Amino acid sequence: MTTDESQSFLALLKADLRTAMRARQSAEITVLRELIAAIDNAQAVPVGDRHDTYVLHAFGDAAVEVPRKALSKDELHQLVEAEIRSRNDAAEACRVHGREDKARDLSHGAEILSRYLIHPV
Repeated sequence: MTTDESQSFLALLKADLRTAMRARQSAEITVLRELIAAIDNAQAVPVGDRHDTYVLHAFGDAAVEVPRKALSKDELHQLVEAEIRSRNDAAEACRVHGREDKARDLSHGAEILSRYLIHPV
């Protein structure tokens, strides 16, 4: 059975989020919430054509429950790198348009994310 690397990584992120919330570090809180959301999105299982018709199900109905997609260390590493690259690209675009304040915030977010790069085994 393979272990889902994302579960331990999410536990670390959530612990760091709690710490940042206690310290009232708004930039770190924002970045951590966005990274957690990106991981949740990456774990989403494609639904295909199952949304063609809407059927009402009871809460917790096993017929509609599917396990989340497991993410490897490599996939998590690529996800964090993509988030960093996205912020750096947006920061550069802000600099071009004279928004140095926003560019600085985005660059700081990329620095925060760089602490969470997971190196593959």
